[in-house]
Amino acid sequence: MYTALFIIIGIIVVSWLIALCYGEFRDYCIEDIPDTYSTFYTMYKEDDTGGLFYKVFVIMFLFLIVYPIITIFIVFSPIKYGIMEAWYFIKDSIRKYIKKDYSVEQRIERNNEIKKMEEWRDSRIKGFHYEGKAPFTFDRDTYLYLENEPNESISQCIERNLDKINKVFSEYGFRFIYLPKWEPDSSSIHLSNIPKEREVQVKCFLDRINTVEYTHLLCNALHIDKEEIDSGIFHFACYLYDDHMRKTELLQSRFTHFTMQGVTDDTIEEFCRNYCDMIVDSRNRPFGAYFSVPAKRRLSGWDFYEEHGEPCENYADYTFPEDMKDIAENVKKEIEQLKEGGYFELLLHTLGDETINELRNVKLNPSLSKIEITDDYRIMLSDYGKEVKMTPLQKTLYIFYLRHPEGVAFKILSAYYDELLAIYKVLSNREDLQKQQHSIRRLVDATDNAINEKCSRIKEAFLKVVDDFIAQNYYLCLKRENYKNEGITYTNLLKRITLSRELVLYPEEIENIPILEAKENKEKIENDLKKQDKLYHTLNHRFHEKHYPKGKLIEEYTEFLNEYPKYYRAYFDRATLYTHVGRYKEAIADNDKLIEHNEWLWMEAVINKAEALYFLKEYGLALKCANRYFELDEKPEAECYRIRSEIYRKLKMYDECDADIRMMKKLKKEDKEQPF
Repeated sequence: MYTALFIIIGIIVVSWLIALCYGEFRDYCIEDIPDTYSTFYTMYKEDDTGGLFYKVFVIMFLFLIVYPIITIFIVFSPIKYGIMEAWYFIKDSIRKYIKKDYSVEQRIERNNEIKKMEEWRDSRIKGFHYEGKAPFTFDRDTYLYLENEPNESISQCIERNLDKINKVFSEYGFRFIYLPKWEPDSSSIHLSNIPKEREVQVKCFLDRINTVEYTHLLCNALHIDKEEIDSGIFHFACYLYDDHMRKTELLQSRFTHFTMQGVTDDTIEEFCRNYCDMIVDSRNRPFGAYFSVPAKRRLSGWDFYEEHGEPCENYADYTFPEDMKDIAENVKKEIEQLKEGGYFELLLHTLGDETINELRNVKLNPSLSKIEITDDYRIMLSDYGKEVKMTPLQKTLYIFYLRHPEGVAFKILSAYYDELLAIYKVLSNREDLQKQQHSIRRLVDATDNAINEKCSRIKEAFLKVVDDFIAQNYYLCLKRENYKNEGITYTNLLKRITLSRELVLYPEEIENIPILEAKENKEKIENDLKKQDKLYHTLNHRFHEKHYPKGKLIEEYTEFLNEYPKYYRAYFDRATLYTHVGRYKEAIADNDKLIEHNEWLWMEAVINKAEALYFLKEYGLALKCANRYFELDEKPEAECYRIRSEIYRKLKMYDECDADIRMMKKLKKEDKEQPF
């Protein structure tokens, strides 16, 4: 943007100076200029003195004076912000106009490009997986040429065009390594725990290793069949975590190999560019084949979703325990596979004598009691002669789920507000209506943990009177239900009671309460959640746009948070924006909200708050905040040490400052020297 501004200023200044060579324009200018300045223009008098050379000389001389003055004035004056806002407005207007008229054509063209890219990718790519974390660290932006056996044609083609290849990869921020032309850094070998004579052997090995030898070594280390690696580009793609993405347990390290067969001198540059485009495109797609950001710390349950920007209405659904019957069914299938494969004895040894003896004493088909809600609204397991004691609000929730065997997700529980209130009125006839309404409103608020608390108390009530093997038929469990919409698979996290409804008896007063379908209300809630999610991701996209006006974006985030005050990721983004524009008190307020909500999850807000306090010259509070961050984070990054070192410097704690600077430099060096 600045480059374009400087060019425009230069063109205007030159045009103005040239125009002054002409008498009519000069006379027009002099009309509005005081007499004291009119002599300035006599240098352009159209006579024979000086001639063309003189005028060109004067124009260049004046340009070198006027252009820097105007440029400095615009860059360092408030007018700069007005010009920037005008620039962004014009650019956005043009973009909207083009999008309005050509969005369909662009979409079709883009889809065709993606389809061609995917077909090209699928015809050449192979994927490999290493169980757990790979035995050594890889750089995701480094790409190696590997070959299982010598391929003279491709090797010579790479050597002839290596400069072109390196240039293309560097444009994308990537690094291409062709081992015969690679100069390894062996300066750190002496740090390893090996004898000196072994050091010499390692250095010689690195100096003489060829592509085929390296390929065989790498395949052996990663448990890859070397026959699968033909001449092509090898790349560490990502880490793969558990299927539901609610935990950050590392399952596999993923690698890809992309064949270069058929590449020639004429096509190699285009091939490399297409390859880099494919990588960039796949990284930009959420959960793409090559997309992964290793988590800084282990997150589980709702934490993972909240940190990545998920509507908080899903909070209770994601933190609810799984249906044990579903888990048991999966175990049963795995046992069947072991039996079919002839590993029955292995299964018995794995279970052990103690577990087998316990299983022998379990009744395979326990008789389940009828559950009866009595006329005075007690919950009885009538065949066992036992009462399950609950509060009226817990009973309300439990009876509601007994009446809905299909299951209901917590996030849409508010669609059944009227039915829940009707049940609660029957069970708590002594309370006034306003208290009843408040209790039910809090119960159906999925962003409030009250719903999970009630479910935990219901489960405890049953476990007090029967064994868990029987109780799990009576309390609420999670049932995952997959469905497709517009070709995309979604998951409903339904809560339900698995007990057969033939075993349930209600009093007449509860029987007479209508069972709501609530289809329209459910659709409204689902649409609102989608709208909320879409709005946030639009804001987050603008958040990462370098030139989007930050003041305008802060206003948009504020409007969003006014409507959705529990969307915590948005507070994190807005706090960052506040810091960038120098509104440090507002940044501290947003960071405090996150810290109060969940200090461990939002520990980055702690160091961000410390930075804001530093800018406010509250150095004592800033240090206290920064030290708290270092207590929370087991592996602070270099930037965190830098922030604390600046605070130490202001407090004249120079020894501590120097220690943090050394640590910062060490971490930065480690990041740069990470082996591929």
